[in-house]
Amino acid sequence: MTDDCQPTRSYRFGPFVLMPERQLLLREGGAVRIGARALDLLTMLVERPGELIGKRELMARVWPDVVVDESNLKVNMAALRRALGDGAGDAAASCIATVTGRGYRFVAAVESVGLSAVTASRSRRPRVPHNLPIGTIRIFGRTEVIESLTDEVDAARMVTIVGPGGIGKTTVALAVAERCFDRFPDGVWLVDLSTLTEPGGVPGAIAAAIGPGGTPSEGTGSMWRQLRDRRALLVLDSCEHLIDAIADCVQVLMACAPGVHILATSREPLMVHRERVRRLLGLSSPPEGATLDAEAALQYPAIQVFVERASERVENFRLSDADARLVGDICRRLDGMVLAIELAATRVDVFGVAGLLAALNDRFSILAERRAGPERHRTLAAAIAWSFGLLSPAEAAFLRALAVFPGAFDAEGARAVSATTRTEAMANLALLVDKSLISAEIDGERVIYRLMNTTRSYCLEWLMESGDHATVRRRHAEHICAVLEHAKSEWVQRPASEWGASYGRVIDDLRGALDWTSRDASSRPLRIRLTLAGIPCR
Repeated sequence: MTDDCQPTRSYRFGPFVLMPERQLLLREGGAVRIGARALDLLTMLVERPGELIGKRELMARVWPDVVVDESNLKVNMAALRRALGDGAGDAAASCIATVTGRGYRFVAAVESVGLSAVTASRSRRPRVPHNLPIGTIRIFGRTEVIESLTDEVDAARMVTIVGPGGIGKTTVALAVAERCFDRFPDGVWLVDLSTLTEPGGVPGAIAAAIGPGGTPSEGTGSMWRQLRDRRALLVLDSCEHLIDAIADCVQVLMACAPGVHILATSREPLMVHRERVRRLLGLSSPPEGATLDAEAALQYPAIQVFVERASERVENFRLSDADARLVGDICRRLDGMVLAIELAATRVDVFGVAGLLAALNDRFSILAERRAGPERHRTLAAAIAWSFGLLSPAEAAFLRALAVFPGAFDAEGARAVSATTRTEAMANLALLVDKSLISAEIDGERVIYRLMNTTRSYCLEWLMESGDHATVRRRHAEHICAVLEHAKSEWVQRPASEWGASYGRVIDDLRGALDWTSRDASSRPLRIRLTLAGIPCR
């Protein structure tokens, strides 16, 4: 077909342009990845804006010669909404309205435009070579982080986003990279290192991602030749399992390719010269005991993610005032971890909100269904096991022991339950903080440590399987008893408020220790000591 014979109409709505005859959806000039069925649904809705289109009519248009179940329509409509960025937490951005039991209506303003205008608009956008998946998901609660990192990547040669598995590092990195097109005219390249198993393959993987001119079998020479004269951004995703080899590659690039900037994602820093480390935290969730209605709950990004994913599984899912607190509890117990929240939300159709909260005690079997994405992100257990697999046996045993603490603990407590020296305990704590397996907080004149709830649950299961559970529980009970006996000696010497600030944190530990000693017949004397030592705490 010649240019003169090409169709002349397209449709503009919000940041999108739909070109039906070309089977193309653009967002601000960039192509949006979307399935053919979802694109057909969008075309039909956009051609008749504001009009209610029934489910049967939509299915007849999209599947003209096939008898399909209504679930096919729901699945493709959910995919379409994801592509458009429709989110339950931001109703103003929604383009498609559901009319319960009847069909769908396109509610955004639509402008019919000529093809030449679309082409001109697209041509004004700089055509930067890249291999990024553009605009595939909607991101909640990360706007400030993404904006800050975008500026930082431009200013610094090496930035690493660090955080535990499933926290959303890759999603944030891709969003930052997409915003950097105008800053790196020679290319923005994603290098997925998660499936690479051989350290020697890192340079070739980088060269192959940039291509043409590089293959996975080639080494540092090919990588350097391709990048030495470019101003480009490399996104090195999932670095933790080959961290030494990747760090060596980064050092070469920073020395030999002065125009190349690097944005890495890893569960620990690469520890290279002038690396800027930015730790990614869980999404904000309501505090424990907060009184919430649905409107207030949807101000929290963690709940926004839950509601969006639940609405993809359950048609017309809406957060009710009655369920708002329960969903807040679910998100908080999952530490605001995006992967865990998404997995939980997909089980709403099986358990309901209240049932899902109750089922979280068995979270690793409940949150175990995800067919898409990397293997390490298909279940919550897989995401955590990926990190644990990078620990030495001694480091793993140390981490397992920490799971007996129900909340915060200090270095002395870690030393006691792990039966290590203070020097060994401090070294292991520093290593686990670096690997995003525990967090450290400065509390006045001391440092306290915590495990995420999800990590702690996994470690407890691991501890039970190891055969060391009773031994570590006894060490914990003996340590808490010693702490409380010392606290008792200070009861009459210090003001009550000051004493409470120092020792009030061990109440949950005392309850746990009393519970365990009550179920272990050989620990009766220790239980009596704990009971007497804990009297001032009651």
